[in-house]
Amino acid sequence: MSPYKVSITEVVAHFATSPERIAILKGFLSYRADLHAFGLVSGFQWVDGSFVERVDAVRPPRDLDLVTFFERPVSMASPTAFDASVAGALHLFSKPLAKPRYLCDVHFVDLSQPGAHVVGQTRYWFGLFSHKRSTFQWKGMLEVPLGTLADDANAAKILNQGASP
Repeated sequence: MSPYKVSITEVVAHFATSPERIAILKGFLSYRADLHAFGLVSGFQWVDGSFVERVDAVRPPRDLDLVTFFERPVSMASPTAFDASVAGALHLFSKPLAKPRYLCDVHFVDLSQPGAHVVGQTRYWFGLFSHKRSTFQWKGMLEVPLGTLADDANAAKILNQGASP
């Protein structure tokens, strides 16, 4: 059942099939590295959008749609500390800043929020990501764990060694 749990190396091995896709994957890996450096190392990401669909016959994908479900680091447990940290790293959390830099359409679910809020956000993103926008046909999404530095490094090596054309 969707979301399908995969590693970042599996994502890269499967989707690095064109120069556009390779550029998007490099942006995604850079984004993951910057999230890790920021302190978001526990959680997972849902990957979706035209990037995971077979759109290449019509056009190359332009970005990767991404929802990061994260647990706050202890140093950012309080709302004040978290807000201050985010304010200093808007390039990670602001969609208009993140998209041109990482080629990712970024969204977040803070798992430290009350359960009803987390459930509501999860339901929203699952509903949005589980259907094709144009046809409303059911489809799947991918789930990639956060905090997998060694796996991310292997994925980067695959891309830098010249993944599929």
